Amino acid sequence: MSKMTSKTTSASVSRRRAIALLGAPALVLLADGVMAQQSATGMTSYDVELIVFRTLSSGATTEEWSAEGRSDSVTGAEASSGDAQAEAAPLTAPTAMFPPLPAGKFKLGAIADTLRRSKRYQPVAHFGWTQPGYPRNEARFIPVDSLVGSSTVGLSGHIALARGRYLHLTLDLTLAGEDGQRYVLQQTRRMRSSERHYIDHPKFGVIALITPSEG
Repeated sequence: MSKMTSKTTSASVSRRRAIALLGAPALVLLADGVMAQQSATGMTSYDVELIVFRTLSSGATTEEWSAEGRSDSVTGAEASSGDAQAEAAPLTAPTAMFPPLPAGKFKLGAIADTLRRSKRYQPVAHFGWTQPGYPRNEARFIPVDSLVGSSTVGLSGHIALARGRYLHLTLDLTLAGEDGQRYVLQQTRRMRSSERHYIDHPKFGVIALITPSEG
């Protein structure tokens, strides 16, 4: 038993060293391997696409971005009656790296173009990734910095996707305002796949679309 443990520990150390030497490409390959393993166990993978934008006008409306199918945002106090309610992923959930969604797979391009032309909104980031649909008690938080890159200034935080009877998207985002203030959006949204959802905040908003990954 001690020899087996020693070999396992040695292999783990070697893997970590290899990842450290190879950098980001190795992390992507590692995430691909994790996804393949999860797929083999029957866990569905999802493409997650988000647009984050500032609200510049107090008269701006949400009509353009409202969900195609209604869903409820909930707080921890409301999430106590099983899967019919969404439960926020714990802030202590482990973090993870997942493969970025190629721009060619984006489905919210028309909305992003509308935001860029608008005088009431200012796009901050348009990004996505692919990940397994983990159960809620196994949710992984994704650092926003790993998804939007260094060119996106002022947006930080973590995002988690989990799956119960519904999909549950948890956002813990901070956006630096042009007035020097920092604005925080912390919300869990119960969602159905392939439906567009708008997560509201007085100073910025998020449009989200989650679809089963086609590989």
